[in-house]
Amino acid sequence: MAGNMLDFPPLPGSSSLLGAAPPPPPALSYASNLSAPPSDRDEWPMSFVNPTKKLSFASSELSEGKGLWDLSLVGYSLGQRPYYERLLAAMNKAWKLKGSFSLLSLADDFFLLKFTSSEDYDMIWSGGPWFLLGKPFFL
Repeated sequence: MAGNMLDFPPLPGSSSLLGAAPPPPPALSYASNLSAPPSDRDEWPMSFVNPTKKLSFASSELSEGKGLWDLSLVGYSLGQRPYYERLLAAMNKAWKLKGSFSLLSLADDFFLLKFTSSEDYDMIWSGGPWFLLGKPFFL
């Protein structure tokens, strides 16, 4: 939540080791931002490296891994990460499934859902939008 620095003036008698805050930049409209000249591209130098080796996979290697992920979805809950048990209970309450599913907590606030029934997988994947514990849950 970015606010104007004038909305939060310094407290009387307070001083900063860094000195006075710089004045805020002038507010620009959306149209003036679009009509401004492009920024200097030297700020972001880019280069392309042509790969010397190409990776190739046999179709048998790809199909071997397909079965592991066939009925799986990756989910993300917007906002603060929900507790595992509460999220699992909310899913069981919201989704009336014919089979079962497992929930695995991943890094960076993601979750892995693996279903035993393709019918349940299709219903969850194509259904929604899902709101679990009062927050949007993205698949």
